Amino acid sequence: MSPQGQDSDLSYTVVQLRNDVDDLGVAIGNLPDRLNALDGSLDDVRTALRQVQKRSLSVETTSNDLAALVKRLDARVEWLERNIRLQAATAEAALDDVDSAEVQLSQVAEAGHVARSELLPPSGRSALEAAVAAHAEAVRTQIHHRDVAIGACEVLAETARDNDRHVTAVAEFRAAVAGRDQARQRARELAAPALEAAAVLGVDEEQQIAVADVIAAGEHAWTALQNRLRTRVAEAVGEGALLPAWFTTVLGPIPPAEDTRAWMDVATSLLAYRVTYGVTDPVVALGRPPAEAETARRRAWYQQLRRQFTDLQR
Repeated sequence: MSPQGQDSDLSYTVVQLRNDVDDLGVAIGNLPDRLNALDGSLDDVRTALRQVQKRSLSVETTSNDLAALVKRLDARVEWLERNIRLQAATAEAALDDVDSAEVQLSQVAEAGHVARSELLPPSGRSALEAAVAAHAEAVRTQIHHRDVAIGACEVLAETARDNDRHVTAVAEFRAAVAGRDQARQRARELAAPALEAAAVLGVDEEQQIAVADVIAAGEHAWTALQNRLRTRVAEAVGEGALLPAWFTTVLGPIPPAEDTRAWMDVATSLLAYRVTYGVTDPVVALGRPPAEAETARRRAWYQQLRRQFTDLQR
């Protein structure tokens, strides 16, 4: 490149640098305005945050006030209920006064529930049936590959080596033998679990037959008991009777305005629990917690009712 060309390039570079310097100067000149705008935005954000904090404090105060109000109302309702009971101005509903028919129904229903709980649950049966089915499928696969291999052998015996059918039969025979070996190995692996599962299923089926009448009678008795107890609770509520202390402790003095059906279901189940296990505690709805020696059915029912009490109080 000639000296004149180099000077021209250098001049162009110098001009570009001057332009960049000018642009930088303009940007620096605008920087204070931008910083001021940013400060203004930050002030707005700070103001908004202070407002949010004030609202949060207000909401927290309101929540605390409501909680305190609810506690005061609960205490007042408890005081009123206690005085009403002391004055005996309103008759208390005798929900625990069950007759011999209801006691009999509860015993039959409980026998049915216990008998059912000792059978395999549907999920347990499904797992065992799947083990038996897997072994059976492996055996069927083994038989299928054996039949294919036999058919290929027949073709091999009837055709020459250079025949297309003969060549195809060779490939089919090899594939069938490999498949049969794999299926045989899988059937051997699944045999023991399948035998164990079949034995358990057999015992369960025998047990189902043995307790079928007990379970059926229990289902009928449970339905009849539920109907009788639900009617008793509904009549007591409808008549405005004073409900027992053990009842109101967990369910309140009256049903809620919404979701009354759920309240009635839990109330009926609670009364059925007391009838079934002879609970007579005048204050504690479920009586003493079930011991480990009690049936799994009773322990599960106890825990279910406790969860339902909590859910209704939310």
